[in-house]
Formats: sequence, C-alpha cells, structure tokens
Amino acid sequence: MKKSLKITLIVLGVLIGIIAVDTFQAKVFDNSPLIKIRKDFKDGYVRYMDKGLLVNHYHCNNNETVTTWRGAKFACSVKEISLNDINDKIINFVSNNHEDSINYAYNYIDTEKQVIVVGLVDNNKNNQDEFITKVFSSCCGVEYLNYIKNNNLIEFQNSKYVFEAKIIAAEKDYITVEVLNDNNSFQKDDKVTMKITRPTDGTNDFYVVGNKVRVIFNGNVEASNPARIDVIKIELM
Repeated sequence: MKKSLKITLIVLGVLIGIIAVDTFQAKVFDNSPLIKIRKDFKDGYVRYMDKGLLVNHYHCNNNETVTTWRGAKFACSVKEISLNDINDKIINFVSNNHEDSINYAYNYIDTEKQVIVVGLVDNNKNNQDEFITKVFSSCCGVEYLNYIKNNNLIEFQNSKYVFEAKIIAAEKDYITVEVLNDNNSFQKDDKVTMKITRPTDGTNDFYVVGNKVRVIFNGNVEASNPARIDVIKIELM
C-alpha cells in the first residue's frame, strides 16, 4: 500500500471516529455536538439550535433540551398560555395591521366557555385559518400557534352587526350617521350616533359630513334618539 494512500485512510478513519464519538455523546447524553453551527432564534420557544453533522441539538426557552437526528421534526413543549395573553396579541395585531384585518370585527374573552371569541365579517374555514396564522405566526412561533389550534382556544363567529351609512354630523368625539340600507340592526334612513376612537374637527380626516362609511359594532343599541351604539371599527367606503 502506498504511503500517501495509507495516510489518507488513517486521516479518514480518524475523522469518521471523531464524528461517530461526537454524534454518540450528543445523542446518548443529550448534549450539543462539538462540531456544530449555532442558530439563534429571537421569537418562539426555541432559544437556539446547534446544527451538527448528523444531529441537531435544540435548547428551548423553558430550558428543555433535545437532540434529534438531522431532518427530524421537533417542537419545544409549550406551557399553558393564558386567554388574556392570546386576546392581547389579537388586539395588538389588528391595531398595527389594518390591511390584514379588514375582515376582523371584534374579539373578547368568553370566561364561561374559556375561549377567545373572534367575530369575522366573512366567517369561513379559510378565513379562520388565515386569521390565526397571520396573528400568531408573526409574533409567537409555530409552537404557540399549534397550542391554540390543538386546544381550540379561539371560537369564530359571524359578525352580524355591520351596516353602511353616510355621515350627517361630525363632532369632536362623536359622529352621527344615516343608515343606507336595511340590515339586521337598523332600517334605511335610521339615525345612529357613536363615539369615535380619536377626536376630529370634521374636516381633516374621513370623519367628514357626506362621507360613506362601513360601521362594525358590538350589537348593543341604546334606546335613545338617535340610537347610540358602541362602535368597534369605522371604515371609509
């Protein structure tokens, strides 16, 4: 055997031995491999992953550690998530992503059922899945999202409390509208007043007399003249 070939085989054998020992100690003792590339995660439940030649070592934010073969799927276990936390994340999302939440009407905690109730104007399975994915995959990671789905923590409802109207009066904190079409809550030409989320002088934004708007509210109608509602969202048509 030539000397160069012998050296090559020795070196190759040593490398295979090192990889084997490194893989063995990582897999058996749930350690990070010595030969690795580390990837840090800013969101979700995985703190970092050490990618080895044959195994991956995961370190979760709850200090759970797991070593798996390369290519195997893994998700950190998730501690119980509070309904308040889920509700707050929905509110934060719809407050900062107007274009992605046009179909959204309202959300609240149903303490009796222990679920978050979310009202969608167009409520179907595709829109439900799209809403959950958009809200939670961007902020919380796949583990958080799967926990919500697996525990059925969100209940979707049709938002029946929507109507179109024309603004007939605009004050600092309130607007009054005239209903354009018969609907589940009002009849055409009914007058309805509502508090707006930000002050207006009736000239510098869409709270202008004559503008047509789409009003989404929580269903409560105060028997006054004109009727008064608690508005959830007002959209310019």
